[in-house]
Amino acid sequence: MECAKVKKEAMVNHDQGNSRFIVVYETLKKKIMEGELPSNTPLVEEKLAKEFQMSRTPIREAIRHLVQDGLVEFFPRRGALVKEITVKDLEDIFTVREALEGISARIAASVITEQKIILLHEALKKADQELENGDKDQSFELGNTLHEIVLDVANNNKILTIVSDFKNQIQRFHYFSYHIPGRLELSNKEHWEIFEAIQAGDGELAERRMRKHVRGTKESILFAVKNNIRTI
Repeated sequence: MECAKVKKEAMVNHDQGNSRFIVVYETLKKKIMEGELPSNTPLVEEKLAKEFQMSRTPIREAIRHLVQDGLVEFFPRRGALVKEITVKDLEDIFTVREALEGISARIAASVITEQKIILLHEALKKADQELENGDKDQSFELGNTLHEIVLDVANNNKILTIVSDFKNQIQRFHYFSYHIPGRLELSNKEHWEIFEAIQAGDGELAERRMRKHVRGTKESILFAVKNNIRTI
């Protein structure tokens, strides 16, 4: 009986430890993604333990997972820092994105189902509604559904593997870009144009519009960075 009680208490403590780690991990990840913790911000275990009012063990575990995600780097004597994303990183990632998402849009136009068309239409319509209501975060998330569905429908494992390798970096850039005045409105408009080409089964037009859209996002971010409107 006593053994069972000890075992149960151990399981409870384990579950509590996991939940604490998840809270820290998700909170820090969200702050990094949204730019609240910009590049090269130090993640000090002792300071974070006080902030979250918990021991350093779940803090350390959360940081370890963020390193695995490619969002944090660990340096000897310097500790953990939010990973820097350079302008060169931006240009490299978006060059690959433009090519791969363009190809995916072309493929999607020839194989997309009516069910996916309806799903996309609803997501883009809601994205416009949320933007009108002033909820940029929700509008952005709904609009991004287009990119996710296009990649999913294209169903090219090689493309999915490459894109997943820098998925977190892409999301950091996305959060960055929609804060640029007028960019989210333009992005939603371009999403509709891509959708219309895919719905019409015009692969060539879908690829051209997707490439233009990705390239435009990159250029908006570069303009903001180079003119000190925002930093990465």
